[in-house]
Amino acid sequence: MFKNPTQRFIEKLGRVWVRANIRNIKTREFCIIASNCTGTLPYRFLDIPYNTPTVNLLFLAPCYLKFIQNLEHYLNEPLVFYPTSKYPEGESIRNNFRHHYPIGTLDDIEVHFMHYQTAAEAKNKWDRRKKRVDPDNLIFAFTDKDLCTPALLEEFDSLPYPNKYVLTAKNWPQLKSTIQVPYFEDEQEIGDCYTHYGHLAHIDFVELISSVAKSNQTKQVPYAIPESVES
Repeated sequence: MFKNPTQRFIEKLGRVWVRANIRNIKTREFCIIASNCTGTLPYRFLDIPYNTPTVNLLFLAPCYLKFIQNLEHYLNEPLVFYPTSKYPEGESIRNNFRHHYPIGTLDDIEVHFMHYQTAAEAKNKWDRRKKRVDPDNLIFAFTDKDLCTPALLEEFDSLPYPNKYVLTAKNWPQLKSTIQVPYFEDEQEIGDCYTHYGHLAHIDFVELISSVAKSNQTKQVPYAIPESVES
């Protein structure tokens, strides 16, 4: 998408605002289960350890919905790597990326480790970080891309998890968990909001993340780490 000087200046101001807003987050008691890199922005600017395995990777939307609805099962599945994606669209994403990254599977879902060079590196980081998942402070961060459909947006919105949101290009007033990104309102899905995070300056990350502390006393917890998992 072409940007004129005014748009570039606005995005630069947006980046300053997003960084400042995230750095005002007081709590560190949150665990973001994200469908792609955009969801992990708070870790990036708070400079805190990743207590989630969903870092520097992406799930195609159908796999992400399966993953978060049976989190305990999938986090206890061994990570197995395959040479190709089972989705033609997934293979296209990898072929258009800057390097041939590893693709892992957990039972019947796949994980695209876009920012890892080798399967060994991806497995090491995944296995180490999944042990840090805090089931009492989960936030589910989704986007409307990577094979997402209106039906999947509705399915995500209906999940009984109070701390969840999905970034969308279009306005979905009937869905409570959506946050529209106006910059992409003329597109079918949002673009890269991890690199171009200035497009998210309208989001109050302090309120978004702090909502965990407000609801974790009464929410339904969809996952608990069994004691048998190695520490």
